[in-house]
Amino acid sequence: MFIFTAKINKHKLAAIVIAAGALLCAVIVMLSGRSAQSVSANLRPSDKNVVTNEDRVAFLSEYGWIVDEQPVEFEEVLIPEQFEGVFEDYNGMQKSQGYDFTKYKGRRVMRYSYNITNYPNIKENVRATLFIYKNTVIGGDVASVNLDGFMHGFQKA
Repeated sequence: MFIFTAKINKHKLAAIVIAAGALLCAVIVMLSGRSAQSVSANLRPSDKNVVTNEDRVAFLSEYGWIVDEQPVEFEEVLIPEQFEGVFEDYNGMQKSQGYDFTKYKGRRVMRYSYNITNYPNIKENVRATLFIYKNTVIGGDVASVNLDGFMHGFQKA
């Protein structure tokens, strides 16, 4: 049988306990941060397989927007080869919501705009715009078409 004895200073013991507690807290914070990120990523609607008008309306409804059933505008547009000025700023907004037009430079994509009927405190002239490439939403916005309007990502402001 072995007997092990050690003399530990109370200050050293307190320091070890505090360090272990700090390490445990750091691990908990890191793990909770990862789960929060994965939850928020899972809350974003799927941007794949957006083929029909119903799919586009359903995509917008996942963000809480009620839109007219038919788009007010739809057209093929060309993503510029070089991003400058306004378009560079617009792509910055896209990046803030998890999209990025960079890999679509020089490509033709479809742009669909829908009237939003439930924007808070504004009854008309607010549109949701979707950019779609090969049945995938690659970006978009919610904007007022008034002169003193606004623009933001899909999330309600």
